Amino acid sequence: MGSFSRFNVQFSSSPPLASDTKVSFKLDHLSLLTYGLNIPVELSPAGALRKPSNPMQKTSIMVVMGHFDTGASSTSIDINLARQLNLVPIGASTRQTAGGPHTTPDFYIDLSFPGTDLRPFHNLKIGSCTLRYSAENGLDQRNFGILIGRDIMSRWNIVWNGPSSTVFIHD
Repeated sequence: MGSFSRFNVQFSSSPPLASDTKVSFKLDHLSLLTYGLNIPVELSPAGALRKPSNPMQKTSIMVVMGHFDTGASSTSIDINLARQLNLVPIGASTRQTAGGPHTTPDFYIDLSFPGTDLRPFHNLKIGSCTLRYSAENGLDQRNFGILIGRDIMSRWNIVWNGPSSTVFIHD
């Protein structure tokens, strides 16, 4: 069973506290409230569909922020990020969005969660959308390249403790 935990508590003391010192924390839920739940996700073209343009070229692998989107029935990737990864379209689907129905390409990807022991997903069919992902902004909490939909979340037990700004995920 894999798991992931996110705690927004940081504490340091200089000089170190005496062993009999008691410390209390006031926890702030604003990080999750402000940005939602975002975690690093490693993406690559699905093993069966890897087609580097140069046989000597290594397969594209990127780590981007993934945003948990409870309103999304399926996981979607930013269309420009899909192009950067040289993903091969496998068709198209029409999805209902806040802006109305949109038909966008579908892809197969391999997806994992670095720094966790959550099980990876191989040959996962995903959709695409426009997220305005920017490689220059790296792993900034607001710069997500993938929306993690209920297709993935439904396979996990997710506990979100709002007052402590803590999240536990177990697969």
